[in-house]
Order: sequence, then structure tokens, then C-alpha cells
Amino acid sequence: MKHFPFSSSRRRLASALFAAMAVLSVLVGCAGQQATVTPSVVVEKETLGRGVEVAIKVTDARPSAEVGLCNPASSFAGKLTTACDPAPAMRSAVERGLRDKGFTPTVAHESVVRSLTVELRELSYKPAQEGGQLAARAVAVIGVTADNNGQVMTRRYEGETVWKLPGEGVEPEFDKLLSMTVSKALSRMASDYELIHFLEKTILRTRDIK
Repeated sequence: MKHFPFSSSRRRLASALFAAMAVLSVLVGCAGQQATVTPSVVVEKETLGRGVEVAIKVTDARPSAEVGLCNPASSFAGKLTTACDPAPAMRSAVERGLRDKGFTPTVAHESVVRSLTVELRELSYKPAQEGGQLAARAVAVIGVTADNNGQVMTRRYEGETVWKLPGEGVEPEFDKLLSMTVSKALSRMASDYELIHFLEKTILRTRDIK
């Protein structure tokens, strides 16, 4: 039986295939992660809202879904992004918070003179190496515009969460970390008594009845 020598063209092809597989493994390793944001609002239940209707609108106002890098210490660190639009889950949390304060959340229509617009303006993951530990820090910023029969109030609320992880190469549970951080910002909004009073009071076009 004849044995044919391994030609140079075949050697080049094998080398190219090996290089392609190596590149693919790197790309898979740095593809990044996605996190699902499912916040909740925790407030003391009260009847301050007197049952008045408030039209709710929640939007994701960030320029992109990117949150940060999964591991900034690695040159192949992948991007951390939100898996889907967080606005629907945020809306559910906002509605729950308003109900717990005595309001009746609703959709916009002519008979509703009060509205609350909530925008997610920032959601970022900013980890830092501190000695042998990773400090996983997340920040959420929401902007709020409340309208009561033509009078407007604007507010800004921030949530921050820092987890100290036990060692190198350990990543946080991104779903929980980001959801907790957004929850803090929304809970601060729902606990803001100036905002609550502004929404519940009766405002006429000509005068303010308190």
C-alpha cells in the first residue's frame, strides 16, 4: 500500500482550520451575558392616594441595552446587556407601588388628569478589583415626570447596589443584582411623599385646592 506524503496545501488547510477553531473559542468565551430585569417596589401600605386615577407610562430611555463589561480584568471580557426591554416589568412594579399608596393606576384617557411618566435613564454595572475580591457595583437612575392637571413636577431617583464577591473569577448573579438596583430606585420614587402629595391633591386650572 502506498503512503502519500501530507502535501503542503493540506498542511496549510489544517493550520487554517485550527486557527479558525481557536478564534471561534475566543469569540464564544467573550460573547458576554444578558440579564433580565424584574424589579419590585416595596413600600409601606397607605391610603394617601385616596383612590385617584393616575395614568402610567414607563419607557427605557437608555441609548443602548449595554450595561457594562462582565469582567473588566479580562482582555476578552464580554459585554453585559439587558436581555429584553425592562419597561413592562418596571411598569408592573410602579403600578404595584402606587396601589400600595392608595392610587388607582390606569392608562391615559380624557377623564384622567394625573399622569406619571417613568424613564430608565441609566443602568450600569461598574465592578472594581479590591485586593483579591471583586466589588460588583450596579447603578440605576430613573427620571420621573408627574403631571397633575397641567402642573408638572420632575424628579430623579437613583439606586445603587454593591456586592463583595469572595474571590477572583467569581461573577454575580446579574439578574438579581440589576433587578435589586432598579427596585431601589423605584421604591424611592414610590416613597417620595412630595410626589405622592402632588399627585393626590386636586389642582384646578385657576387655583390649587389643598
